[in-house]
Amino acid sequence: MQLKKLVSNLTRLLELAVDFEIKPPDLIVKSRNRVSIIRYLVGEEADFGLNESDDARLVKFVKAYANVLDRLPEGTEIKVVKFKVDLGKLLSRLGNEMMNIRASLDVVEEPHVKQRLLSKLRVIESLYRIILGGKSISRLIVVVKIHSSGNNVDTVKRTVSTLASMAKNVIRSELGIYIREADTSEISWIIRYELGIVDNPGAKQVVIDNERICALVSPIPKYKKPSVDLVNSIPIGIDLETGWPVLIPVENLTKHILVLGPTGRGKSTFLATLIEGITSLTGVKILGIDFKGDLVSMLEDSTVEIADPREYPINIVEKPEYFGVVDWGLALSDVLANVLGLKQETVVKIVSKVFSRKGMDTRSILLDKDLSVLSPAIELLTETPRYEDLMKLLNKDVIFNIGGYGTAFQNIYGGLLLHIFKKLIFTSGGSGEVSRVLVIDEAWRVRSLSILQELIKEGRSRGVGLVLATQNPSDLPREVIENIHLLMVFGSINEGYRREAQKMLSLPNSIASKLAYLDVGEAILINALDPHPVVVRIKAPEHLVEKVNRSIQKRF
Repeated sequence: MQLKKLVSNLTRLLELAVDFEIKPPDLIVKSRNRVSIIRYLVGEEADFGLNESDDARLVKFVKAYANVLDRLPEGTEIKVVKFKVDLGKLLSRLGNEMMNIRASLDVVEEPHVKQRLLSKLRVIESLYRIILGGKSISRLIVVVKIHSSGNNVDTVKRTVSTLASMAKNVIRSELGIYIREADTSEISWIIRYELGIVDNPGAKQVVIDNERICALVSPIPKYKKPSVDLVNSIPIGIDLETGWPVLIPVENLTKHILVLGPTGRGKSTFLATLIEGITSLTGVKILGIDFKGDLVSMLEDSTVEIADPREYPINIVEKPEYFGVVDWGLALSDVLANVLGLKQETVVKIVSKVFSRKGMDTRSILLDKDLSVLSPAIELLTETPRYEDLMKLLNKDVIFNIGGYGTAFQNIYGGLLLHIFKKLIFTSGGSGEVSRVLVIDEAWRVRSLSILQELIKEGRSRGVGLVLATQNPSDLPREVIENIHLLMVFGSINEGYRREAQKMLSLPNSIASKLAYLDVGEAILINALDPHPVVVRIKAPEHLVEKVNRSIQKRF
């Protein structure tokens, strides 16, 4: 209504018989028998920041910008608008949330509920402190306006649509700026900005050639745009460039995450922080498989249940009731062939004997030439299974600690656990919204399983995200890596690691070269759908930080 009043006053002031109408993404101006349409396009930023650009790339960008100006239709306008992000609203929202949690803590009596609230409070308090200590930030937006005029609205619309499509393609291909059509609120904001009471500096117009003009107006932000959606995101650390919190939107979890780095660089810390954030701030369920036991040592068992395979045994001979014979046979074949490296005919013999001989004792297994290969995992043939209890457990937040067992047992148990997990989520269906996250530390243990590729490819439509942590890029098959959109890459001084990471993950030189200088606990976060890599200092789980602080206070 304010915009209509402003336009109405303006037309009276200029004594114009003009009718204005906003139909996103267009502003339609009708004057007598003449129709003019302005198509509004907006883009948030270029595909790289000034601080991460070398001279060669800047020169390339300058030339590309000049090429864009030459190729765009006549009458096209490109402008870059700077505006400040209102941190007050963000901090106020977090402050209110902290007060609500503290009030709830005063009345809650159930220990597990209280512990979850405490965990959530610690995470939000940490986020609040990070924002207060970060640098002030500004946003740059690119506004592109395409003009066309004529006598007929439909004809002009077709013309402006063709010109806009060309402009979007040129700007995207040449500059790497993602341009989209503006919505009603954005068009309204741009018009108010252009028609508002703004002091004109009265500077003399400068006429210069295309290649030099881009030095004045090229939309290269000094810093990359920080995410400010604190409600639906999980804080994982601090951007070393800006001091701002780095957040992973919950919706991105189904795009899957690969965590890559040598031992001792911070992979388990990141996984623990991610799990703490998911369980504290969202309703998403966690299933974790920890092959070494490092991850569970960083987690607070009051917010996530730690399970031991001894408490939830699996028996190869006895299939779960919710599996058909064929399905269980396929699951066993997948796990035994890939975990033990057996030939297909050997696997067929083992599976056949498994289904034909029940109640086998240890002696008969060891004396059978086919079944004896399973002797390193003898518990998986002799223990009484608890499949119903296992299925109930998978509906909770749970991490399986498989550390301390033999390698064969770990890999077979972990592989069958994935098949049981798939049966649970695929039977229950899925809406596509994030409902579960599967975290696997030392994911190379299950790299060859077909079930892993099934979960990666089909998980997104079922609302399931996978987080896979491993040491080397070659630990996982390319089919898996190509379906992962989020990469958390830790550094190393090992040149072979960096070279392999660059090759397997298709990293540009500008990113691969940084891996040599990252300290312990620092990583590069790369989103295939976001042009900006971010160098992150991973934050430790808040309950560990609090534990360390209490220990220091006791000493002094």
